[in-house]
Amino acid sequence: MATNDLQNYFRGQQVSLQWSPVLRALAAEMSSHSDSKDLRRLFFNIGERFAKDTEGLFRDVQTISQLEESLNDFWFRTNWGWVDLNESDGSIFITHQAAPLAEAFGDDALEWGIGLLEGFYQSVFNVLGASDTLVVRSFGELTDGMTIRLRFGL
Repeated sequence: MATNDLQNYFRGQQVSLQWSPVLRALAAEMSSHSDSKDLRRLFFNIGERFAKDTEGLFRDVQTISQLEESLNDFWFRTNWGWVDLNESDGSIFITHQAAPLAEAFGDDALEWGIGLLEGFYQSVFNVLGASDTLVVRSFGELTDGMTIRLRFGL
């Protein structure tokens, strides 16, 4: 089986069959009524709200390693992939693997759907006492939605 076949199979398992067409229709409808910037902001807000419901899981972590472990426990339980955190040059680099954003909303929606993870991680770092001047933003290319790279810093 080729890598693309495996990836397509995996992506097809990420979103419930009962919800997949609804989420795709929702994404198409939202895209037809709003620009990417507004949708990204909306999804950032949704991500913040999503994280607020889970902030107790992260409130007491003391190290990047503990945070990564707590996040991965949460992501595994919700079938949202996994994350690697790396600190470098005064920033924390977040590599989120296998988030179901592309499968739920379509590859074209990644440009704004990524706001959900930006908002989620921003809220987590805020709960840990991060300064308001530090922000989570994506960087790099969004080729297939399987690897999403974010940076937390100035």
